[in-house]
Amino acid sequence: MSAAPSRAGSQALRKVLAVARHEFISTVTRAGYLLTLIGLPLLVGVTSTLSGLIASRAMVARISKVQRLGIVDETGLFKNAPLRAETAVDPDQMPSVLKQGRTGAIFGGVQEQTRSFFSADLRPFSTLEEARAPLLKGELDAVVRIPRDWLQGGRLEQHRRQKRGLDLLFAGNPGPALRGWLIKGLLEGRVEPAVIARAARPADWSSFAVDARGNTTPVDTFAVLKPLLVPMVFALLLLLSIFVGGSFLVTGLVEEKQNRALELLLTSLTAEQLFWGKLLGLWLAALLQFLLYLAVLALPALLAVAALGIRPLLVVEAFAYFVLGFFFFGALLLAVGAVGNTQRYAQQLSGLITFPATLPFLALPLLLDQPDGAVARVLTFIPFTAPITGMLRAAAGALPWWEFLLSAAALALCTAATIRVCSRIFRVALLASGTTPGVAQLWRWAREAR
Repeated sequence: MSAAPSRAGSQALRKVLAVARHEFISTVTRAGYLLTLIGLPLLVGVTSTLSGLIASRAMVARISKVQRLGIVDETGLFKNAPLRAETAVDPDQMPSVLKQGRTGAIFGGVQEQTRSFFSADLRPFSTLEEARAPLLKGELDAVVRIPRDWLQGGRLEQHRRQKRGLDLLFAGNPGPALRGWLIKGLLEGRVEPAVIARAARPADWSSFAVDARGNTTPVDTFAVLKPLLVPMVFALLLLLSIFVGGSFLVTGLVEEKQNRALELLLTSLTAEQLFWGKLLGLWLAALLQFLLYLAVLALPALLAVAALGIRPLLVVEAFAYFVLGFFFFGALLLAVGAVGNTQRYAQQLSGLITFPATLPFLALPLLLDQPDGAVARVLTFIPFTAPITGMLRAAAGALPWWEFLLSAAALALCTAATIRVCSRIFRVALLASGTTPGVAQLWRWAREAR
């Protein structure tokens, strides 16, 4: 008697695996999947590299350019000031791409090992009207007016030719170039040269963190961001798998429902076997996508886990959220694909389901600033937001082990309940025809006995 149920169970498993294999092959051979798998990383990499190069070159050219400025000094404080303005920058405070400037800037006669950017050649004028003609002819980039009450109010005026477009780099502000020149004009002859130099660059900050035991350690911004690398990769891959894989799943189901292919499949399969086969096949396609991205993009970084300070437990937590989250959303999308009678309607429903998964990214500044706050804790236990929120909180070290276990257990229970309900809806909706079911009809389907 026990052999018959065993044979029936193995036969059912073979059918589920057969459907999973077919769903996996049909998904990974789609042009859209291959384009996403190969084309998306290439597109992101190429566009990011090009935009970064263009932006860095534009910034270097912009801040290295010697500006031509007209000066209308109504205060008389700068009548003996030099006609050259430069602001020195400490090389240690600059990005490497900018460390190609001129060296040897002088503030108040003090030579420093700095690089000189934000330079300007100055041309004095008696009045603003006198400077307007050279400005309009293009002989000047801008005219700076220093009003009589500048010492009291501190406001300067900048006059530029009207032009189209936006100046996103420093908004055409001559302030960086004139900073040292203004300080020198105010202080030269009144204080020592070393004071002038320090006034030009008053402070280089060093930050230290104090723990509960009173120990102080230097603050390293990169060290704070390092643990976020793995969870962010997992979170982005989960979103990509949900949106891309879910789109293929919904589209394929609607097509099969419209061409009656599902009715033929149901002659040799149960609805539950078909449901699980499609869910496993789609998960395998998402796992392949994840592993390839991991090998190409993330594996080189993950090989240096010890150097990055990433805890192995963090990888386990992120992978657990990835698996549970995918099966939760995958079950919902399977039900949506079975319910939808048209591509447009099914895509609209799937958008309503997948949108909540992006909420943690919308609240990312709050989650990173207060990873143990009330909002973060609540989102950790909501099935739609738990995977990504849990990953981010774990990376920030703000997810205690008991909260992780409780969150994972709650997500697992919700996933199991969702799969149970969605499998019932899937079974009834496959053969349903006519008008699109409403919420009340879906509820009745979910409550039907097996």
